[in-house]
Amino acid sequence: MKISKKQLKRIIKEERAKLVLEANPDGTISGDEEDLEEDLMMEIEIEIDRLIELVRIESDKIGGGFRGPGIRARALKLLASKIHGAR
Repeated sequence: MKISKKQLKRIIKEERAKLVLEANPDGTISGDEEDLEEDLMMEIEIEIDRLIELVRIESDKIGGGFRGPGIRARALKLLASKIHGAR
């Protein structure tokens, strides 16, 4: 079945109008967007905590009680810089 350009434009216009009607008041489309965002935030927090613990353990392993804190500070500064640069 062939569709003319005029029919295709009409179909696109109707579908676009449906999306606008289906949109939530905050502009989102997905009903579970807030739940998905909450899951993402929780996963990010877990991963950051895991990474911080890795930095603590490895910096102590490398530098011990004397140089470990400096290594840890540089590693955490690098992490903060990477996060800030991702914006």
